[in-house]
Amino acid sequence: MRRKSVVLTTEERDILIFGAIQPRGKHLSNSEIALRLGIPVSRVKYLLHQACLKLKAHNRIEAIFFAMIRGEISLKEIYSLDEIAEICSSLSPEKLQMIADVLRQELEHGYLPEDDEQILCTDRRKGTILTKRERDVLILAGRGLTNMEIADKLYMSVSTVRTFLNRACTKLGACKRADAVVLALKQREISVGEITSLNEVVLGLAPLGANSVEEMARMLNRKFGREPVPVGN
Repeated sequence: MRRKSVVLTTEERDILIFGAIQPRGKHLSNSEIALRLGIPVSRVKYLLHQACLKLKAHNRIEAIFFAMIRGEISLKEIYSLDEIAEICSSLSPEKLQMIADVLRQELEHGYLPEDDEQILCTDRRKGTILTKRERDVLILAGRGLTNMEIADKLYMSVSTVRTFLNRACTKLGACKRADAVVLALKQREISVGEITSLNEVVLGLAPLGANSVEEMARMLNRKFGREPVPVGN
């Protein structure tokens, strides 16, 4: 399957991957990243700046998130299989099994639905803590839109977008909007299908392999007390 063109260098990718790791529930500082990679702090700052420019991100948290969305870094380089299953929990086990089947057959990208704007229908949890507007703003943030672009889409001011994002972050216990998106996905406040297309989901999960995607389907079945999904041939 073809991926989008890679724009980051190996060094820039390494910096973002280390920047995404949270060993104590907190992102590594530039000094800690420099120590782990054996390079000067000034080099870390330069590489982060270059990555942000290439990804059109305002900070390293946004850069990490955009890099994951665009396939520059894969989910398995940052999260455990359990965590990825949590993030994808709004997808039904049946849909994950379907994706595993696609990966197992090693279909070329052209065989998948060609419309990149096609959004998956996914399970939506009832009784969410976010308001409709907070969800709307967070979903568009999850699609990689800037605050200005979100404001234009929702016909509101940039300051209002920031207000809704701040409220969502507070409710979810997140410091940055990218972290809020991930937490909202894990808590099923928003669904994977609301921020990405089928092609993007398949490409994002492809590095895990079909067996791991099937294991995620089984994890979700156990979590929600459902019948096991038949394993593909």
